[in-house]
Amino acid sequence: MERAVFLFQDIIWVRDRIHLHNVSGIALSPEAILGLRVLQKSHKMFVFANHPDEAHEETVAEVERLQEQLPNLLARYGVCVQRLPHPATENGLCLESPLSLLSKIAEEHRIDLSNSLVISNRLSDVECAAEVGVPGIYIVGEREPQPQLVQLPNCLIATDILDAALLAMERHLSRYGEQILVDVERAAMILKDGGVVAFPTETVYGLGANALDPIAVARIFEIKGRPRFDPLIVHVAALHQVQNLVTELPEPAQALMGSFWPGPLTLVLPKSDRVPEIVTAGLPTVAVRMPDHPVALTLIRRAGVPIAAPSANRFGRVSPTTAEHVHQQLGSAVDLILDGGRCPIGVESTIISVLEDTVTLLRPGGTPLEEVERLVGPVQRRTQASAAPLAPGQLAHHYAPQTPLVLKGQELPERALRRGLLSFTVPASAEDFVAVEVLSKTGDLREAAANLFAALHRLDAMHLDVIVAELVPEVDLGLAINDRLRRAARK
Repeated sequence: MERAVFLFQDIIWVRDRIHLHNVSGIALSPEAILGLRVLQKSHKMFVFANHPDEAHEETVAEVERLQEQLPNLLARYGVCVQRLPHPATENGLCLESPLSLLSKIAEEHRIDLSNSLVISNRLSDVECAAEVGVPGIYIVGEREPQPQLVQLPNCLIATDILDAALLAMERHLSRYGEQILVDVERAAMILKDGGVVAFPTETVYGLGANALDPIAVARIFEIKGRPRFDPLIVHVAALHQVQNLVTELPEPAQALMGSFWPGPLTLVLPKSDRVPEIVTAGLPTVAVRMPDHPVALTLIRRAGVPIAAPSANRFGRVSPTTAEHVHQQLGSAVDLILDGGRCPIGVESTIISVLEDTVTLLRPGGTPLEEVERLVGPVQRRTQASAAPLAPGQLAHHYAPQTPLVLKGQELPERALRRGLLSFTVPASAEDFVAVEVLSKTGDLREAAANLFAALHRLDAMHLDVIVAELVPEVDLGLAINDRLRRAARK
């Protein structure tokens, strides 16, 4: 049995009834795109058409045409929905609620209704869902919650679809442990009080503080031993947080957000005066991203502030992909370490600068450059080592284990008797090595990226004289893997 979410298509469009009834002029809500991308990670999605309360025949036809086009429109943003038939109508008016079809839909698609959701901006829909045992989320927008909601069982309140998606996501956080919501709430309070917490993302663990509190952010630099000239990435869970951090959102940036957020893509944009100088190392730009991890998004939402966070390790060392990695490097210096399991992507986010209409790669990472270029066209590259970095990860020596690391084919240091090998696939021969770590037996670059830092941590703990690392094909996530290895090998 699967979980599902049932929505009504008029909460997906920009709230303009002209757009709703005119196929040629429809406009997608940015919040809805991000919200649907979050929802589909844990739910099948079904969408009902909305017929106007009073409609002429041609208006109803427009609405039905819009519903037919909906899957293709959303597919452009990586969102998969199934459109649902509408109950019978008479003179353009509905004879019954579309939600009367829920039991039939659940049987046909093997849906567990008690573990599913209805999301609507009409209270009557949420009430109807409750009658058949389906929890609901009522989108109130800017309106005050209505008093009768207090009496409505299994009902949550959200301001938009993205907010509703984050609420839906919280319902299933127990897979990270029974205490995770308690721990997240405690971490949120620590952040509000100026503390520093380590938290999981889909890339690596981050060391976070309230991005709007310069004193709290200063503790990040102290704990990591990070130089103040290296800027931080600010993590958000809502578009209004982005709008408060930047002065403009160029069209390429909006397109990238719509296609890759939440996810391992950081955008460098012109910063607003609200962002403290310590966060950006005095630069006129700020790096912003929306992480694709339930614990991270819940933490940001509960804290109510954007979170500035580099990787949760000692500066320049191997990035952490488990809570244990954080504890080994930072220990009790962090106020709280949230354990969200192993980070699934395993390398930091791709960083793209979007200033006016110029799109520039500053750091390769978890979003392949090929996918970015398919969306926005050719991208300039400015990833070379810099003493005055424009973004994190641009210093010459970085991501390094304490054990000396050399690339395969380079000269080995003297007296390198105990050698470890970091191999892309199973090596033809490993007789010269006392330890071997294979990133992917099948040569899968995504698997290799996910294993990279954990493998380096294991080799580093073996008291070797040297680690010999093999580069991987320079495509897809291979660009990010090789970037990390080359920087780790530099002196």
